[in-house]
Amino acid sequence: MNKDKANEKQFIEYLDRLLAGEDITLGADVSPEVRSALEHARKMLAFREEPSPAFRAELRNKLLGQLVEKQAAQREAVRAFPLRPVLVGLASTVAVVLLAFVGVVFFGGRGAPTAPMATSVPSTTEYSVRLPANIVPEGVNCTSKTSLSNMPGQAGVYKIQGSDVTASSVTERGHQLGFSGEARLSDDGTRYVMTAGSGDEEKQLAVWTASGTVEYGYVSPEKLYPQQPASLPSQSQAQTIAYDFLLQADLLPPDYHSLASVEKDTTVAAGGGYSVSQRAASEAAPPLAAAPAPTAPGTPSEESAPPVPSVPPAAQPVPTYWLVQFPYYIDGAEATGPGSMIDVSIGDNGEVVNMVWSWRPTLFSGKENIISEQQAFQELTQGKGSIELPLDCRQVVVEQVQLKYWLDPPSEKQDYAVPVYEFKGQCQDKNGKTLEDFTGWAPALYTD
Repeated sequence: MNKDKANEKQFIEYLDRLLAGEDITLGADVSPEVRSALEHARKMLAFREEPSPAFRAELRNKLLGQLVEKQAAQREAVRAFPLRPVLVGLASTVAVVLLAFVGVVFFGGRGAPTAPMATSVPSTTEYSVRLPANIVPEGVNCTSKTSLSNMPGQAGVYKIQGSDVTASSVTERGHQLGFSGEARLSDDGTRYVMTAGSGDEEKQLAVWTASGTVEYGYVSPEKLYPQQPASLPSQSQAQTIAYDFLLQADLLPPDYHSLASVEKDTTVAAGGGYSVSQRAASEAAPPLAAAPAPTAPGTPSEESAPPVPSVPPAAQPVPTYWLVQFPYYIDGAEATGPGSMIDVSIGDNGEVVNMVWSWRPTLFSGKENIISEQQAFQELTQGKGSIELPLDCRQVVVEQVQLKYWLDPPSEKQDYAVPVYEFKGQCQDKNGKTLEDFTGWAPALYTD
């Protein structure tokens, strides 16, 4: 049995046991993608009432079909990016389908706010926005630490200009990046791809036909996660290298006249992890013993204290690459969502090892009425927006709200960029302890 079939069989077996109410324990043979999807299933099914046999069968068939389709796509995509992101993508796709099913069927008519996987919100015209699922445990209280305006207003809506992605255009871009030969359509027909090099030096270029999103990088994950310490440039140097790379590839948006014009809004984050051996040694080291109290000369002391063991300093996070993230603005407001990304990863010796460029040209379409921040907050708390919270969250504390423009995933064609309110803050448990940060969205366009 090949790996894909084994994953499918294993996923279905565990899912059936979950649906039957069994408390499962995942074995060491469970693959990371199946394990992640099952953990999401366990989380969502914690809310459920007993599902009908018909629902169980439909849910299982839907998830299995999605897993099969995604595995086929990932066999092509795995060549473009390191293993870890690919596994995350597979698990996330299965989980999103699960969230849609469980959210619609199990949450319907109950106390928790609900929304389907892709919430389409019409405005007074044909504009709409598709947000992720709304997953909120019952009994969550929402408050805001920041002031929320109760004044409605207006904001622009922007027509997204279609990307003419062809074999010829991708081939030309590939030649700019050092690829040779001709671009070919991927097996699933969603992207054009080009490859260069072999072994650990193999690179791939992929361009999504629906959005024009460009992905570039080494196939081997060792370029992002090398076994040996990487020799990295300074963060400011990494920023310059990333900007020059976008310039060379003709991928600079029109407003990026110079690095100075976007430098203050560009972030450089450390990527990579700890040295496992150093971390293990640090965790295994005994704590420092308290120093014995001094005694007067000639005073007999109690039993001599043992020598204080030598403890190595705690291991520090060691970056293996710099992730340079450039800003993405529409009408002076930041873009948000899975399709708003201009990221360049700088690795060993200042080499560009990965890039995701998801930027869509827009044309002003007109002004539309938008609701107030206060109303958007109320709609978010009523399940009309998008937010995903952990099961033990009992308090949502909003700390920041901004008007931004939502952009769909690179795999989806989008007609308009429309404004949304983005909320950021903290999830807290019943004792007021912070569990994690959250980001949520609510549509901003006024609806009748």
